[in-house]
Amino acid sequence: MNIIGIKELQTNPGKLSQSFGNDEYLLITRRGKPVGVALPFSSGLMEHGLQPWMALKAFENGDLSLGQLAESLGKNKADTLEMLGQLKIPVASYDLQEDLDAVEKLLAS
Repeated sequence: MNIIGIKELQTNPGKLSQSFGNDEYLLITRRGKPVGVALPFSSGLMEHGLQPWMALKAFENGDLSLGQLAESLGKNKADTLEMLGQLKIPVASYDLQEDLDAVEKLLAS
């Protein structure tokens, strides 16, 4: 593993290509604290870790449905829901205040 600061990466982007060429990854830091990782692309990476992470992120962002997430992870929906609970990833996102306002409006009618 190589460590590189953001400023160094900006001034010497060739280090990124060099690391990828050597099939190494870079830990990117800002003021000595890790902020990211740059990885060379490979099918093994996709199959053993990055693909599930990307699918979970896509679900969190609303880009994948629960069914699509389950399919991409090779799980059924019940197992996927359990996993999301363990990871503390919300299954639904809504504005509680909006719902309370709607109920109040209905009650006032």
